[in-house]
Amino acid sequence: MNPVPSWVMTRFRSILLVLASLSFGTGMAQRTFDVTIADSTYHMKQYWYVLYTSGDGPALDSLSAEIMQQQHLDHQAEQARRGLLIMAGPFGKNDAGWRGSLLYDCDSREEVEGYLRQDPFVKAGQLKFEIHPWYGAMGTTLR
Repeated sequence: MNPVPSWVMTRFRSILLVLASLSFGTGMAQRTFDVTIADSTYHMKQYWYVLYTSGDGPALDSLSAEIMQQQHLDHQAEQARRGLLIMAGPFGKNDAGWRGSLLYDCDSREEVEGYLRQDPFVKAGQLKFEIHPWYGAMGTTLR
């Protein structure tokens, strides 16, 4: 496979930024669209990226933390089973307070927020979250 020239990737990013600003400026985001760069067409889809950060809730004892961790994982597993949660995982130790990253395939920010507010760690104030639109080429996978 030939590497993609940097000018193509720069153009690709510019197109995505323009499309994102047009879509979200109207409040009526189109979730899928095609972008053609040079001789390649990318079938793009809008997802929702979530960044979990440390919350302000009181510290948990070890037993409560263990129980809540299992409830948290069960909550996410159910969303993944339903096809809503595309990927999720924790960050390693860091000074930024970043705790985890998730990618949702949902129609709206409000839908994602509803799922996040049901997370046991969010309910207990152990986690906060940020939600951002994110675009990916459909059919691509992590390697």
